Amino acid sequence: MLISKLLVLLISIFSFFVNAGAWEKRRSFLEKVAVYDEFRIFYSLSGKDKLPINRQADINHNKVPDFIENIGKRLTDSNRFFKYEVGLTPPLQSNRYRDQVHYIDVNVLDLSNNKKGPKNGIAYDGTPKFNRSLTGKASVNVLAMDISGGVNLNSNTVEHELFHLYQNGYTYFKNRWYTEGTARWSELVIKGRIGKTSKLPNTKVEKEKLFKKTYDANSFWNKLIILTDKENLGKKFIKYLLEELERVDDIAARSRGFNNKNWKESEQRSENNNFYIWLAINNISKKLPNSMEIKSLGLL
Repeated sequence: MLISKLLVLLISIFSFFVNAGAWEKRRSFLEKVAVYDEFRIFYSLSGKDKLPINRQADINHNKVPDFIENIGKRLTDSNRFFKYEVGLTPPLQSNRYRDQVHYIDVNVLDLSNNKKGPKNGIAYDGTPKFNRSLTGKASVNVLAMDISGGVNLNSNTVEHELFHLYQNGYTYFKNRWYTEGTARWSELVIKGRIGKTSKLPNTKVEKEKLFKKTYDANSFWNKLIILTDKENLGKKFIKYLLEELERVDDIAARSRGFNNKNWKESEQRSENNNFYIWLAINNISKKLPNSMEIKSLGLL
């Protein structure tokens, strides 16, 4: 009996290392979990991704670090905001992910040495299946995001990364002037504010310059919002935008001859997408009050 149990254990461990790639394996080693609605937050108190000591405090003695509880609250609060205040379809109920994924898994990792990528957080658009046997949770297909164990929660990283999952639920477009620019909007609108603005592009050169921006493209989106949906702080504008992007990415896929349910990463980030994102902007601007400033710039 003992030998039999030992063999089962060895087979399980062997299977884990064979089937899990390095990316999945690192996240599967997180041995703690806290669940808040559809969010499962996985973290560790030991090893490579151990929470910093100052993030392990548990003032209310419920065996969950206050830092993790804070992330959980930020996720559930912002999720309700995007769903009810902005009117967006949550990622798990989106046309892209519905019936394919069961949770949003948030992996709290040490990203301080992440030389080639973000050091605060990152959201993914795939549907991985992590081995969650260490925590006794179901190993099912999920949406995933990583949050740094050392992140400054005043930075709105949690809200920003969750908004990326909302974007992914609507459209395959991942051009950063759109994804990062509007994600910056999501950070401030929760606080009832709109960020700084810039003048709208008036020439082809200025438009191409906009397409090469990332986070700083937020001033372009903020300007459009001020001109078309200031009263709602852009909530209606963003809802219309995502819905229109969901429609036009079908057109983009057909015109380029590939399946809209299976975009290569290179296609999701292709410069060819800029035409369709711009088309979506034009289309939704016609649904909202607009000024002569927009018309004179040829956006409509």
